[in-house]
This record gives sequence, C-alpha cells and structure tokens, in this order.
Amino acid sequence: MAMTPATRSLLSRIGLAGAALLLVVALFVLALGMLPFGLLRPVLEARIAAHFGAAVHIGSISRKQVFSYAPDISINDLRIAQPTWVRGGDFLTARSVTVRLPVLRLLFGEVHPDAVTIDGLTVALVRDAHGRSNWESQHAHNTRVATHGLTLTRLVIRNGYLSLRDMRRRLFVAGPFDAMGATGLRLAANGTFLDTPARLDLRGGPIDGVDPAAPWPVEVHLASPALHLDASGATDGVLNTHRFHATITARAPTLKNLDRVIEAGLFGTQPIALIGEVRHDGRDWYLDRLGGGVGRSRFVGKATVLKRDGRTRIDGGFRASQFDFDDLSDAAGRARSAASRAAIGPRVLPPTPINLSHLERTDGTLTVRIDRLLASGGTVFRSLAGRLNLDHRVLSVDHIVATLGGGQMTGLLRVDHRSGRPKLSTDLRLEGVALDTLIGMPDDVAGILRGRIALSGEGDTLRAALSHADGRAAIVSNHGTIKATVADVLGQDLGGTIQQAILHPSDREPLRCLVADLRARGGILTPDPLAIDTGNAVGHGSGRINLADETIALTLAGRTRGNPALRIVDPIRLGGTLSKPSIAIAGSGTASGKPSVGGIFKALGRSIKDALGFGDDAPPRPVFAPLDCRRLSAAALR
Repeated sequence: MAMTPATRSLLSRIGLAGAALLLVVALFVLALGMLPFGLLRPVLEARIAAHFGAAVHIGSISRKQVFSYAPDISINDLRIAQPTWVRGGDFLTARSVTVRLPVLRLLFGEVHPDAVTIDGLTVALVRDAHGRSNWESQHAHNTRVATHGLTLTRLVIRNGYLSLRDMRRRLFVAGPFDAMGATGLRLAANGTFLDTPARLDLRGGPIDGVDPAAPWPVEVHLASPALHLDASGATDGVLNTHRFHATITARAPTLKNLDRVIEAGLFGTQPIALIGEVRHDGRDWYLDRLGGGVGRSRFVGKATVLKRDGRTRIDGGFRASQFDFDDLSDAAGRARSAASRAAIGPRVLPPTPINLSHLERTDGTLTVRIDRLLASGGTVFRSLAGRLNLDHRVLSVDHIVATLGGGQMTGLLRVDHRSGRPKLSTDLRLEGVALDTLIGMPDDVAGILRGRIALSGEGDTLRAALSHADGRAAIVSNHGTIKATVADVLGQDLGGTIQQAILHPSDREPLRCLVADLRARGGILTPDPLAIDTGNAVGHGSGRINLADETIALTLAGRTRGNPALRIVDPIRLGGTLSKPSIAIAGSGTASGKPSVGGIFKALGRSIKDALGFGDDAPPRPVFAPLDCRRLSAAALR
C-alpha cells in the first residue's frame, strides 16, 4: 500500500526528532566529559557546610584533563571551620587535594572518588565530654551509622598533621601522619591519656591499586601508664572505622581506664591484663573471646555490647578458675573499705555496692560461674554460679548455686533502683551445709543443716540494706550429734556436766533438732523460736541479733529429762559479733566460754543455794517437754 503524503511527513518529523534527541544526548555525554567543575564550587561549599554545620572555603576548583569521564579534579586552599560549639579554629585545611572522580556516577547522586592525593593536610578532631564530635554529621543522630568504607583504590597524603582532643576519653594527642602508596598509612602522635604521658601509633595497609571493599589491615598501639593497648586486625573496607575485627591486648591499673576507650559502662577494678578477639559493627561491640586477669582473679568469657536508642545492652558469659570480689574495687574503693573496717571493725555482711545509678542506661544478661572463690580474710564459700539480668535499673540474680561446707546455697536476689534508694530482696535456701561451717565448733556440735534467708531492705550497699531489713532468716538441723557435756550444760544439769567431764569427756549424744527461726524487723533479728532438742535435754533461746552493728545478745536456758539435784542457774549467753562470737557457760563470763575456777565455784554455790531453796533470784525452772521437731522445722523453712 502506498504511503500518503501525510504519513511520509509524520515519519520525516519523527526521524528529525530522533536525530535531534541523539544529538542532545551526544552533546550531554560530551559535556559530562568536559564538565567545568569550577562552576560547582559554591554548590560543593554549601553541601560540605550543611554536613558539618560549619563554614567552608574553597580557593579554586579545576580539572586537569580537558576531556575525561574520570577526570582528576584539583581543589586548592580548602578550609573547613570548626563547628560553633568548638569555639574557633579550623577542623580541616589542605593546600591541595586532587580527586579522581567518575563523572557518570554523578548522574545517580553518588560522589565517591576512587583516587585521592592530598598535600598539606591538617585535621583537628574534637569531641566534647558529652560525646559530640566534629567529624560526624550534625544530623548523625537522625541517621544510621555507616557500615561501609571508602571506595578508594589509591590514597596519597603528604605533610599531614592530626590532632585529637577527646574530652570524653580524656585523650589528647597530636602528630604527623602520611599515606605513601605501598608503605601504607602511618600516624605517630604524642600527648596525654587520663593526665599521663601517652603515645598513639597507627599503621594501616597500603592504599594503592587495592579493592576498596576488601579487608584492610590495621594496627593501633596506645602506650601510657594509664593504659597499654595493642590492636591488630582489619577493617571491612579501606578506612572503615565502623566495621572491623581485631585481636586486642590491654594492661591497665583498672578496668575503668580501658572503658574510657571502648565506652561500655565498666567500673573501677584492680589491675587488668586482658586479651580478646573483638568485632565492631556500627555502634556495637562483640567480644568473641575474652580472657586474662583482674587482680588475682583469672577468667574467660565472651559478650556482646549493643547500643540502641541511647542505651547499652551487655549480654555474655563468664567463667573464672578463681575469683576475688575484692578485685572489683579499685585502689580508691579499697582505701574506703579499709577506712571503714578501721572505724567499725571487721564485719561479716559485705559492703558490696548495689547502687545502680551509674548503670542507668545499661541493660543485659550475664551468666557467671566461679570455680574457686578467694577472699583476703577467708570465706566459707567454695564456688559460685548464677545469672545476672539488668533491665532499666532492676537487677535480678537468679539460678544462684553457691557451694559451702559440703552443701550449697541456692535462690535469687533482686535489686530495684528505679526510684529512691536501692531496694534489696533475697530468697536464698541452704541445703546440706555442715553445722560447724556456721558456728565453728565441730568438737561440740556437728550436723547437716538447711536454711532460708528471705530479707528485704533499702540501702546503697548489701550491708546497708540488710542492716535495716525486714523478713526472716532460719536454719534447721535434724541430723547430728552433740557432745554429752554440752548437752548437760544446755539442760543446765551441773551434776551431769561434772560427771561427764570427769568420766566420759568424749561421749556424744544424738541431736534430734536445732531450729533457729529468726524474725527480722528494722535489721533486728529475734528468735521465734530458737530451740535445741538432744533427746535428753531441751533448750530455748531468746534475745536479739542486730544486723546494723552485727552484735549478738542471745541466751539459752534448758532442762534435762531427769530432775537433777544441782542445776546450773545461769543460762548460756551468746554474745560478741557475727565476725567474732563469744559464749559464756556456767557464769564463765569469758569469750571462750571455758569456765574459770572462780566461775565454777560461783556457779556451784548458786546451784547449791537453788537446790536448798535459797535461790530467790534464780529464774524459774523450765518444764521439760520434747520438741515437735518436724512441725517446727517445716514452719521455719516454709
């Protein structure tokens, strides 16, 4: 079919339009190859200024090749001022910067040079005490942390100089640096860390004809009396400080000095010597392997430290071959403890801090296993295991298993510090513990005990919280033996005591039960009841134990099954402190409880007066009644 004139005209116009379009595209592509970058100087200044929130000046911009789709762009006299909060000075200056820039990427909004040569570069890094830094975008808190490195295949820096003023880490160093092809990146800076002399050395791999996304080797060494830190590893891409892995060794007088660098919310300790395999991804840290020592404690473990929404979450596991809780205090903390001991004397209740205010933004879960517990003054505990969970200033310690004296203590502990003073609550149970582990008189009484400690109180330390605690503390023993002379003393049988001491000093009797059910109110423990049944003698106790000063003021009075002619009028008196208890028997009045000759004659005299009916000041004779051991034991442990 023949074309009409109208059809031929339309096709002709389409052809001309297509040719014109091709010509425009060709001219545009040609223009890209000859793009006059000097015209972009105001735009580039504005974009850099918006990123850093500071004034920017560029002396001139030019291209070295007349035509190229990857031209070398020359930037002269570059200056980026410090943000206003730094109060003066320049963040970055450079005499000249030559950048090879793939022009076609500009069409997609990407400005990623692949080769850079800089001469006369000076960089002044500043971070304030609140963590604000001049090298991050002023909008960094609204954006995700970058996890990629630079797209550089070549970097050359001549005559570089870098200074760092990090008020948060208290790290101030300055020194020359360069990047010279095959020799790689080098920085040697001197200054101070935590007010002690410091040297910072950085060694990076070469950036010359490399794959910009490949692992880039790097080493960092910080040498200071406050911290000696060595890190050797690789970043995920050239100069990618947001993602890297490394082997790190650290030695310092306290763990808190290391925390100045990693910022994980750690605390003061005894001197540390640590080695670990570490990964960093954005704001997060992964301790894939951690081992070493703190003081005389030795351990291995692993952990993750994640930062989300202004909070730090630490999760991990920890196992120690030996551990001393005193190692978790630095020199200042130990000095305070020593001063406290000198002022108030030795104490059993530990001064372990439970104030969680410094962990206000820290959460996490940590499993702990300690094979051998150490303590400067000795400890009845052999090992310890448990799980710690911290959530918005509520600390729960559950799955507790502590071995002592052949038995163990299990249960949980909780500290709630969401408001006011820390609130401590405990629910701990004892099983299979040797009786002499607690009372320390294996020759006189032996057995296996059970117990429960359910106390709650407020205070900044365990000692302070328990010194004002309410609740209950109970121990029960239903299987054991007691020295026959002690049983007679308990039953206040003077004749039986003398006879046993002379004829059968080593005889023992079964211990049917010992029940100590102590009720706590305001840190004062009162027995309800305190009772002992040997089958032949029954004793009941009264008095109090003050947890604030750990003083003991208890008396035990009893009766034997028979009707002794001479009875010990004076009850057994338990006194002293939890750390140094004393016992007075038969009017001995001595800390050892061993009656003196004078005391025996006085006790004998009072017993004779009582037997003759002249002991008006003597307490009434208790009635002998066997204890319902099963009922009392169940009630104490419920």
